[in-house]
Amino acid sequence: MMVNPILQACILAFLLTAGCKDAVSAETVRQQETTPSSGVLVGSVEQFNAACKAAKPGDVLVWKDGEYKDVALKFSAMGTAGAPVTLRAQTPGKVVFTGLSSIKLQGSYLVVEGFAFKKLDTSAKNQILTCNKGSSYCRLSDIMIDGNGSKASDIDTKWVNLYGHHNEVSRCTFMDKRNMGCLLVVWMEDGIVPRHTIVNNYFSRPYTHYDDNGKARNGQEAIRIGTSDFSLKEASCTVSGNHFYRCHGERAEIISNKSCFNIYEGNLFEEGEGTLTLRHGNDCIVRGNWFLSGGKTEVGGVRIIGERHLVENNWFLSLTGSGYKSALCVVRGESNAALNGYWTVKDAVVRNNTFVNCLNGIVVNYSGRDTQDSAPENVLFQGNTLVSSKSYMIPVYVVEDTPDDAAAWDGNIISGGKLKNITLDTVKPAPEVPDQGDAMASVRKNAGVTW
Repeated sequence: MMVNPILQACILAFLLTAGCKDAVSAETVRQQETTPSSGVLVGSVEQFNAACKAAKPGDVLVWKDGEYKDVALKFSAMGTAGAPVTLRAQTPGKVVFTGLSSIKLQGSYLVVEGFAFKKLDTSAKNQILTCNKGSSYCRLSDIMIDGNGSKASDIDTKWVNLYGHHNEVSRCTFMDKRNMGCLLVVWMEDGIVPRHTIVNNYFSRPYTHYDDNGKARNGQEAIRIGTSDFSLKEASCTVSGNHFYRCHGERAEIISNKSCFNIYEGNLFEEGEGTLTLRHGNDCIVRGNWFLSGGKTEVGGVRIIGERHLVENNWFLSLTGSGYKSALCVVRGESNAALNGYWTVKDAVVRNNTFVNCLNGIVVNYSGRDTQDSAPENVLFQGNTLVSSKSYMIPVYVVEDTPDDAAAWDGNIISGGKLKNITLDTVKPAPEVPDQGDAMASVRKNAGVTW
């Protein structure tokens, strides 16, 4: 006799909530008919654990709509490439976890989607989303973490932690982090190349923690990939199609790159006081991004440190920063730099980028401390367009005493503004620059949760 699967699910839920957990085996859960459209319905940690223990490739665990406080889930299962194990909200955005709630993934081919984290408790350390060590091919999608209304806290907590390899964070919204610590971190491990993908997410972090001297504290980036100790190791992560809006954080680094062979492509950085900073590591690509000030002050673009980086086809629009927060800053390094120091810029290529009305466009050999004594080597600036409508704007600024062979200039178009410490050909009238409104609007539309 075939029992109605809906009736089965109801019986299971009643037994669990009535305190008869011991009478419900994992095999009972496994025997429920599970389809992508319905799945195994759960609404407590106990129900989730039983369903998770029974989960097999292709199963879907559905969390009932509602608000739940201090829910800590360990999603441990094994899916396959064609049949992941999925944990999703019954209705996207209608399952709200509050307080010290968290989800940790342990396994391969796991998917978590559709949840919201709000009313966060920042009085204790709590990592909200984590792909644990040993996890692989897992995906966190369509999830919102909203710190609005939470108390500012000095407790260092990362909202998203990525260990393992080939994991993905996509179509998520991260807003208003008010406790210390980087928002999303890729952690490096011995013998593992992470190869994570961070795509089509929305980041906004306007709140800043300051020290007793009124200086923004380190460690408030939106994304950090790697650490100083692993900075010369390959990470090969891709960060693409994300919208970074007012990510002031530490007022210096919006993204902090601390590893090698990462790609930053097609992202929109808008009204954020800071830069995409290639702080440590080599061989990274920054391609096809938009940097937009929106009239805000101290908005920067890209900061280059290290070897063999490629920065191409980016748009730097009306940026207002200077020094390290110039539209593009090539930093002076340190002789015999430690892993956490400033490595000399070598063999970088900056090509086919467009700079429009930036206070400081390209700045070469800039330093902020006395120990920085090593000028860039063999940097190629090729095919870039720099247009400045005001005389006080500096399209190219080469710091005094920079060696002549530090940089080569080939086929760049420069119009308006005033060059500093360098003589390059300029043109009149200013070249026509294609409008980027539609392209930027597309990034905004496709970044963040779908609900």
